[in-house]
Amino acid sequence: MTVRVIALTDDVMVGTRIAATLEAEGYAVRLVGTADELRDAAREGAGVALVSFAARGFDALAAIRTLRDDVYTAALPVIAFGPHVDTAGQEAARAAGAIRVVPNSLFFTRMGYVVGQLLSG
Repeated sequence: MTVRVIALTDDVMVGTRIAATLEAEGYAVRLVGTADELRDAAREGAGVALVSFAARGFDALAAIRTLRDDVYTAALPVIAFGPHVDTAGQEAARAAGAIRVVPNSLFFTRMGYVVGQLLSG
């Protein structure tokens, strides 16, 4: 069975890179651009959600909290990613409910590993 990954980002290039990388590893990827789209896609079923905590086009922390507060999506694992220098953003993403918070450098070089590791245990 193919695991579905939902990615919330406001950057087309980032979304394209996520989709290309994870689809090459066998995941089905759905890109979304708002917290509501993320919640709706998660309700349709997913294995993991990826959220860019440094995005400017939406409130990433509110998006994560929306998943946590919804009975149908509360258990969905969330990986948040963003700049390594934004330690406040990393802590805020954790506090909002992200299970894993990783810097962009790790996320984009080991994306498949990061997703696979979370899903396997």
